[in-house]
Amino acid sequence: MGGEATARRRDRVLHILKYYRPAFTGEGVFLERSSAVMQELAPGVEHELLVTHTPAPADPAEAAACSTLARVSYLSPRPLGSVALHGRLVWWMLRNLHRYRTVHVRTHADWYFLSYLLARLSGRRLVLSATLDDSLPVLVSRYRPGLRGLARRGFGLFQAYVGISPKLDTETRGMAPAGRCHLIPCGITAPPQPPAERARIRAAIGAAPEDPVLLFVGGLCERKDPLFLIEALPRLRARHPRLKLVLVGPAVEPDYADGLRETAARLGLAEAVVFAGEQRNPHPWFAAADMLVFASRLEGFGTVVPEGMAHGLPVVVRHLPGVNDSFVHEGRTGFLFQDEESFAAAALRLLDDAELRRRIGAAARDFAQANFGMRGIAARYLGVYGLADRMLGPPFVGLPETGLGCTASVLDARFHAPAPPPAGQPLLLTTVDAEESFDWGRPFSRDAVDVRAMAAQHLAHRVFERHGVVPVYLADWPVVSQDNGRAPLRELLRDGLCDVGTQLHPWVNPPFLEEVSAHASYVGNLPAALEYEKARRLTEAIGEAFGVTPRIYRTGRFGAGRRTADILKRLGYLVDSSVSVCWPPEGADWQRGRWTVSAQPHWIDRERTLLEVPASAGLVGRLAFRHGQRLAPLVFHPLAQRVAISAALSHLGLLERIRLSPEGMTIEEAKRLVRSMLAEGHRVFVVTYHSPSLAPGNTPYTRTAEDVRRFLDWLDEFYAFFREEVGGRPATWQEVRFGPQAVAARAPEPAEAG
Repeated sequence: MGGEATARRRDRVLHILKYYRPAFTGEGVFLERSSAVMQELAPGVEHELLVTHTPAPADPAEAAACSTLARVSYLSPRPLGSVALHGRLVWWMLRNLHRYRTVHVRTHADWYFLSYLLARLSGRRLVLSATLDDSLPVLVSRYRPGLRGLARRGFGLFQAYVGISPKLDTETRGMAPAGRCHLIPCGITAPPQPPAERARIRAAIGAAPEDPVLLFVGGLCERKDPLFLIEALPRLRARHPRLKLVLVGPAVEPDYADGLRETAARLGLAEAVVFAGEQRNPHPWFAAADMLVFASRLEGFGTVVPEGMAHGLPVVVRHLPGVNDSFVHEGRTGFLFQDEESFAAAALRLLDDAELRRRIGAAARDFAQANFGMRGIAARYLGVYGLADRMLGPPFVGLPETGLGCTASVLDARFHAPAPPPAGQPLLLTTVDAEESFDWGRPFSRDAVDVRAMAAQHLAHRVFERHGVVPVYLADWPVVSQDNGRAPLRELLRDGLCDVGTQLHPWVNPPFLEEVSAHASYVGNLPAALEYEKARRLTEAIGEAFGVTPRIYRTGRFGAGRRTADILKRLGYLVDSSVSVCWPPEGADWQRGRWTVSAQPHWIDRERTLLEVPASAGLVGRLAFRHGQRLAPLVFHPLAQRVAISAALSHLGLLERIRLSPEGMTIEEAKRLVRSMLAEGHRVFVVTYHSPSLAPGNTPYTRTAEDVRRFLDWLDEFYAFFREEVGGRPATWQEVRFGPQAVAARAPEPAEAG
C-alpha cells in the first residue's frame, strides 16, 4: 500500500479559475467540495488551483479555504492589464506545467490560447467547463467575427468539454465532437445535521419552532435577484405574519446588498429578513429552514437548489429552461415560477400545508441524492481527467459517504493560527495513551489486544491525588471494547478522577479493510473514508462504554494525515493532540518532519473551533534558538544518530531534542525542556505516557517493578517541580480550550442519544 500511494502522488490536476477567494464564486465553492470527494476516491491524486484574475490576497490565509487544494497560486498580487495577464499566464505555465497530468480550465482564462497550446504540446490532458453562459458557441461569439474561425480552432485544443446543465451541454455539442462532450451536473453534499442544530439556528434568528422560515442561499447580487423575494414577502406574511426570510451568502455587490436592507426596512420587514452572510458550512441553515426559495435569473446549474432538495426541503425556484426543469418537477420535487403571482401561489400552497411540504421534501431528497450525489459526480470527473484507474478499488469502494468538509488541517500551516496563551499560571495537562500491550519490536498484529495493564493505573493516581492532577485517558478500541480495559476507567470517571478522550490505533480498530503494515499503522496514511469510519466507530463506542462524548483526540503513533482535522470537525471534536513536535513519525510518507510546527496550542481551522494542543517537545541547547530548525533534520536523521552525532551535540549542550514524558527522558531533561519552553513564552505544557508502562514488561521503559517505581517517582518529582519552581498548576483540556471558566464545568459531556 505504501509504495503504491507514493507512486500515485505524482498525479496532479491543475484547476484554473478566474476568480477565487476572497472573491466569492459558485464554481470556486464547487471546486472545493468536489476536490474533497475526489481526494477520498483517489488519494494519490493531488489537486492544485491557479487563479488568473483575482489578485493574491495580502493575507495568505485568505486563500487557505480548502484543505484538499494542495496549493493555491495567484498570477499576481495586483490587477493586471490584458497583455500583462496573458504574458504572465504563459510564463507561469512554462515553469509549472511539468508538474501536472491534467489541466482543467473551469473558466476560459486565456483569450489568446497560448497557455492551452503549451499544455497540449507538453502532453497534458486539457478539459474545459461551461458553468454559466459559456458554452462553446457563446465563447466563440465573444470574439470579433474575423477571429471566430481561429477561436474555434483554439477551443479544438481541448480533449474534453464539460457542461453542467442540459442547456450548456446541448449548445456545446452543436460545435464539438460528441465523444468529447460530457454532461456532468454539479454534485451536492448534504451531511446529516444533529437535531439540536435546527433549534439552535432558529433561536439565533428569533424564529419559534412553529414559525415558517424561507431560505435563500447565494451571493447577494442583481443576477441572483433576492430583491424579488423581499418584495414578495409582504404578500406571504399577510397570511403567515411570523414568517422569516433568511439570506445566506456574501455581499458580492455591496451596493446591491445595501439596497436589499433599505428595501426590507422600507417595507417594514427589518425583523423578518435575516442577513446571515457567507457561511462556510451552510448545511445547518438548510436544516433550520422549511422551504428553499431561489429567484436567480441566470444559472449554469444552480447547485443550491438540489442541495436544498437533498436536505429534504421543498423548493420554489424561478424557471430557467434547460437548467432547472430537469430536477424541479412541478408538484413532485418543488415548484417553478415565472412571476410574483406564480411565486406567491406556490409558496403559499406549501406554507399552508405541512403534509405537502413533508411529502414534496421527501421526494426532492430522494431525487437529489440519487442523481446528484457528490461521490458519483467526483468519479465522473476523475474519468474525464483520465484518472479513473487511480480510484480506490475493493474493499474500500463499499465505505459509506463521509460528508467531510475541507476547512481544517493538522499538517498544513496555511490553516493554523495562534491561540491566545492563558493568563495567569502556566498550565500542565496530563494525557495517558490508554491502549493495549504489545511488543513494540515486533510487527503489528490485530491479535495483540491485551489490556490488563489498565488495572495498574491506580498506581499513578496515588501521585495524581497528591498533586491535584486529573488526567485525560485517550482510549483506543481494545480498551473501550473489553471489560478489563473499560472497567478501571469507568471507576475513575465515576469518581471524577479522570476524563476520557480518543486514541486511534488503526490495526486493532474496525473496520479491518487495510492490510496490517507499518505504513498503515499511521491512520493518516489510510484512505480518508476508512480513517473516518474507524474514528466514527471508536467515538460511538466510547459514548456507549462511558456515557460521555469524547471531545479530545489523538492519532495513535502521532500519525495524523491530510484529512484528520476534517474528520475531527465532522465528529464534533474540539481538541486534537496528534502532533509530536520534533519527532517525525517513522515511515509516514505524507510529511518529512514536524520541525517547524509550534508546540504552542494553535487553531487548525479557519473557524477556530478545533484547537491543536501538541504533546510538549522541543529543541534545547545553545544552537537551538538560532539554528535548531535548520540543523535538526540533519542532526536527528537516523543515519546521524547511528554515528552518534546527535549524542555528541547533546553531551556538549549544543543541541538536543526532548519530549515531556517519563518514557525515555530523565527528570533533568524534562526540567531543561520546561525551562527552555518557558523562556520562549510557552504557557501550556502536556506530559504524556502510555498506560501499559505501569505494568512491568509491557514497554521498553518499564521492564521491571523497580522501573515502574522510578517511573512513578519521575511523575511525583516533575509535578512538584512544575508547581514549586515553575509556579504552574495542573489543568484540563477544557481549561486550555475554553479558559478558566471551564474549571467549574469540568464534568465530561454526556453522550448524545443515538
